[in-house]
Amino acid sequence: MSERILRVNSEIQKAISYIIQNEIKNPKIRGLITVTKVDTTADLDQSKIYLSIFEEDTREEVFNQIKHSAGFIRRELAKAVDLRKVPFLT
Repeated sequence: MSERILRVNSEIQKAISYIIQNEIKNPKIRGLITVTKVDTTADLDQSKIYLSIFEEDTREEVFNQIKHSAGFIRRELAKAVDLRKVPFLT
């Protein structure tokens, strides 16, 4: 993996972590959520985001709410990270 992709992954990880913790106003997204890893393709077309959700009893619901908010997260990511092309998030 190139140095550029590693830097992009790091920036995306920091930005998405901030967005999930501070920008999403959905009350169903609660608890300790950590972005553990980001894998971005070389052409910056897609990023696979790996999450760790601490609360086991609401893990599935929180994960589904975050998946539902992927468009909002991508839009906020475009504002936070200086990239020509913002990857789709999965």
